[in-house]
Amino acid sequence: MDIGMIALIVICLGLMFLLAGIWRQIKKINQVLDEIIEGKTDRRILIRKYSLLSDTCYKLNQIMMDNKERIIQIKRQEHRNEKIMTSLSHDIRTPLTSIIGHLDAVHYQYVHGEMNAESVRQAREKAYVLKDYLDDLFQWFKINSKEEKAEMKPLDIVEETRAVFANWVAAFEGNGISYDFVSDMDEIWISMDRVFYERIVNNLLKNAMEHSGASKIWIKIEQTGITAAVKICDNGVGIPEKAIPFVFDRLYKADDARSSKGSGLGLAIVRELVLMQGGKIFVEPRKKGSCFVMEFPILEN
Repeated sequence: MDIGMIALIVICLGLMFLLAGIWRQIKKINQVLDEIIEGKTDRRILIRKYSLLSDTCYKLNQIMMDNKERIIQIKRQEHRNEKIMTSLSHDIRTPLTSIIGHLDAVHYQYVHGEMNAESVRQAREKAYVLKDYLDDLFQWFKINSKEEKAEMKPLDIVEETRAVFANWVAAFEGNGISYDFVSDMDEIWISMDRVFYERIVNNLLKNAMEHSGASKIWIKIEQTGITAAVKICDNGVGIPEKAIPFVFDRLYKADDARSSKGSGLGLAIVRELVLMQGGKIFVEPRKKGSCFVMEFPILEN
């Protein structure tokens, strides 16, 4: 047998050995993929570093890791949504039951005269409470599903805040609450979504008026370097120090300090809207009352 024939046989044997190795690796890969399809998402393909299939296996492992992370995020979101629905179902059922009770009393003429009018008033009041719950819930799911997109435009935050604050004057006076608006600058221009910002300020003012028991509510706007700070403060019961890290969490209610009335989503919505505009929000520690501080970057020109 000549050398050429021997070399050919060696090459063929080498190729057969190589193909057999690749075939074993492919079978192993298919086995792992089958296990992943069955739900074992923590499985990974193990292969030698210098194998012909090592690059392919690395990419497959990366895809599986990314998908696993997405699945985890989806499950977390499902859990959060279930928690929100469970919590709010009670809050929605309570005013709804009250509305039905008052309207039934009027419909079946269980009440007369002034009591009739009082039942209608109570039903109307509870209907507005229910509307607020549903508005918060709808708003939260829109933000959470990324349906809400900020339309950023240059706006004067001093003027925008003053305009929103002015709409609350009648409510403050009607509830015997004193108020003040202070700004150390005539105008401060930032990039923001006007609708989002109005929603933020309205939510914070509503939170102060309904939950703090304050006799005074005020807004102070400051410019510090390249940042505009908007402070919405009150002299009410304040927020316990232990509760401050959690006030922006979904469904969190500092029941031991402030009124527990509300959906528990308002401040979580506020934080998301602030973040969507490139700002940040936090609670400034105070001995009396509470102060929510928003900071936004100032436009250079």
